[in-house]
Amino acid sequence: MRKLMIAVTAVAGLAMVPGCKRDNVESERQDVAEAQQEASQTAAEAQQEASRESAEAQREAQEEVAGAQQEAREDIAGAQKDVQEEREDLAQAQQNRNEDLAEDQRELNDDLATGGSGTAGAAAAVPTSVNGRVLSTGGDSLTVVDTSNNKQLKLKTNDQTRIMQNNAPVKLDDITEGSQVRASYVMEGKDMVLRELTVNKPAQKKE
Repeated sequence: MRKLMIAVTAVAGLAMVPGCKRDNVESERQDVAEAQQEASQTAAEAQQEASRESAEAQREAQEEVAGAQQEAREDIAGAQKDVQEEREDLAQAQQNRNEDLAEDQRELNDDLATGGSGTAGAAAAVPTSVNGRVLSTGGDSLTVVDTSNNKQLKLKTNDQTRIMQNNAPVKLDDITEGSQVRASYVMEGKDMVLRELTVNKPAQKKE
């Protein structure tokens, strides 16, 4: 660029000098043209270099972005895998728990079906309570109508059966038909064995 300015100045100076030879002017013009060409080439090379540097910087930036995205995808995939494993562990634990509960229920049903052994069998049985009306009594059993569904239940008594009326123990024969009662019984095999019978409202005995 400096060379171009010098050449232009020289040409201008020569043009102002009277009697300057024509070939000198032409030579200076060629110098100016060469300087202009050189300046243009230098500018083009600088622009090309800047373009290369810009393209390189853009490529590096794209590579960094792509690397960050890949790393993020890998992190997400790892987190999803951990969640899936935790779900599988939870499902397995739930299945094991269900199996344990089912086994416990089978054992309880077996104890109820066989009546257990001594006090252990009685302790394993879960009492069921109903409110009902005494339909009939006879021997060591009585029939109660469940007031919630009108279903008749034949309940057997044994030595452990407690029969209460007015907070005092009474005998099965003292229970009159039509009395309102609350019965608690357990299953022993196919029999419903009465554990406790409370007379809530005794029926009047027929004269």
